[in-house]
Formats: sequence, C-alpha cells, structure tokens
Amino acid sequence: MPNQKTILVSLALFILISFSYLAILENAQHQIKDSWFIYFENINDDSSNFIIENYSDDTKFSWKIFVDNSLFNQGEVQVLEKNKKNVSIDKPPKGKTIKVIVSHSKEDREIYKNFE
Repeated sequence: MPNQKTILVSLALFILISFSYLAILENAQHQIKDSWFIYFENINDDSSNFIIENYSDDTKFSWKIFVDNSLFNQGEVQVLEKNKKNVSIDKPPKGKTIKVIVSHSKEDREIYKNFE
C-alpha cells in the first residue's frame, strides 16, 4: 500500500510541475516585444481607414495612401507603446486599389485593398 501512495503522489507532483512549466512557456511566447502591426479598420467597405498597433519603444509613424498607384494622402501619427490608433481618412478614395504604406524607424509595411 505505501508503494501505491508514493507512485500516486509522485505522478500528481510530476503533472503539476509539467503544467506549471508549460504555462510559463506559453505566457512568455505571448508577450509581444518590439513589434508593430497595421490592418484595415473594415476590410469589406471602400474606406481607407486603418489601425496601427504599437508594441515598440518608438512612437512615431508616418503613412502614405496610394489609390491606383497615385499618392492620395499622407501624414504622421504618434502611437504610444502598447496602444493602438485608428487613422481615419475624411473623404473615401475612389479607385480600384488602395495601398497603405506605414513607415516606422527603418521598416516599412504595406496593406492593400482591391475592388475589382
């Protein structure tokens, strides 16, 4: 009998330690560091409104919107760390394609919408 209790306690302890270790690893992987993201506010409409999410120390972003490969609008925005900012464009562009280029530090990212 004492041998069975030792096995059960050892097994329970092993499972507890394993789950704790996996939880710590999973939490570490979900912490976003030094990165940023852009995406359209609504992918289904014809607006060019987009969102910038910032998880880096640098808070300055510049953006350009191209409609059918012609510059439509541009600007700069400040997004604090661990925040997101909606960039709204007053008048919606008319065209077949919208391309948004966002520059941050030395990196550029692009998103597109096609209406064909």
